[in-house]
Amino acid sequence: MDKDTVFVCPNANCGYKGKPNVQSYGSVVVALILMLFFVVPGVLYWLFGTGVRFVCPNCQMQVGKT
Repeated sequence: MDKDTVFVCPNANCGYKGKPNVQSYGSVVVALILMLFFVVPGVLYWLFGTGVRFVCPNCQMQVGKT
């Protein structure tokens, strides 16, 4: 899902139509520290622990994740 994508919220009580909010999760700082001191856990954290999620601005339901 692109941040410019217009979506319809899947929540039956919401019905929002528009652009989703983009929220990041994970920490780049934590990933860098792990990679400096513990290479394997740092790489695993970087692969699986960072990214963005798309949420409905009206009801905060998660509608996508990258």
